[in-house]
Amino acid sequence: MVTQIMSYLNDDKLESLGSLYNVNRYNHKITGAFIVKSFVKSVLTNRPVSLRSIETLTESSIELQALLKTDNTDKRRLDHSSLGKRLDKISTDYFRDIYEDIVDRSSNILSGSKNWNIHRFDSTIITLSGRVIKDGIKVGGAKNDMHIKMSVGLKGCLPKTIRFCTEQSEANEDIALVRAINESKLEKEEIILFDRGISNAKSFDDFGKKDIKFVTRVKNNRKYKVIKENKAVSDKDSDLEIISDEIVHLYHKKKLVNNDLRLIKVINKEGTEISFLTNLHDPSSIEIADMYNLRWEIEVFFKFLKQNLQFKHFITHNLNGMMVYIYSILIAAILFIIYKHQNKLSGFKIPLLKFTLEIEKEIIRDLVIMCGGDPNKLKGRL
Repeated sequence: MVTQIMSYLNDDKLESLGSLYNVNRYNHKITGAFIVKSFVKSVLTNRPVSLRSIETLTESSIELQALLKTDNTDKRRLDHSSLGKRLDKISTDYFRDIYEDIVDRSSNILSGSKNWNIHRFDSTIITLSGRVIKDGIKVGGAKNDMHIKMSVGLKGCLPKTIRFCTEQSEANEDIALVRAINESKLEKEEIILFDRGISNAKSFDDFGKKDIKFVTRVKNNRKYKVIKENKAVSDKDSDLEIISDEIVHLYHKKKLVNNDLRLIKVINKEGTEISFLTNLHDPSSIEIADMYNLRWEIEVFFKFLKQNLQFKHFITHNLNGMMVYIYSILIAAILFIIYKHQNKLSGFKIPLLKFTLEIEKEIIRDLVIMCGGDPNKLKGRL
């Protein structure tokens, strides 16, 4: 099972993309395939990802040594400083295409999974002191703090799109998230969910013109004009009390935007008032509220990346190297998601431990075969 999943990092595909982007020109010993495989394997086997740890790992890995571009076995050694310099300049398009290829193939596997028509969008950041980082944008924090910011689209359980923010204006979610949504290839039946970062009435209007269906939250004091009042119907099995369900026009710079949107106000069991905004008119008020609650899954996904896949630290100090690193982490995440789906597992921590143990077992099996042994005799002992 694990071997089959890891084969998504197809050697022929890595080589063809390497030729397309000429990533190994000038006879670089550190190939693009080496970088992506060493990063992905380090992440999935729960090894610390740093330039020095990759250097050490390579010394004991025949597979990784073979990916270094040299016929001389005595020179199949890696220097961490050389890897750092390589990350600064290697084409990020190569890693983007590997990521997108795995997204396309995994979509065929995951397309029947729960909430596949729900596409969540949100942004996350990685922070480092401005005295060290060479690239990034400022998104609040201390005076010298700079950030690597990216907007992610999570379709069902799959991180289908990622967009790196490179302009200071994209510190504003009204710009960053809207661009991420507009650049995504959305299917007609998809419903997108996002938080209050997008608040511009013109953005909501543009989504409607593009037939993009959405559900979001808005501030309770948002200015609007009521066009029509719908019947507010609560559900006795729900913890939410529906206060109102209205068709409204929002104000944008003191002018009304004539786009019929649906504003639903509820009170939760803690007594907090929440306002939902959508351009969906058929689902019930409770269904809209329940739909928005599915947005939380992207927060859980970000937490998983940062706590379990070493997403929250810098492996290099410029954007180019960090993009390579982040693409590799997302590739690792997709391989793990496929494993979870095929084994019908839920959660993250225990399934990741099982996945890590199976990878280690496969490594031992390979060593047994290489030594001329019979791995079937180890059945039940590994």
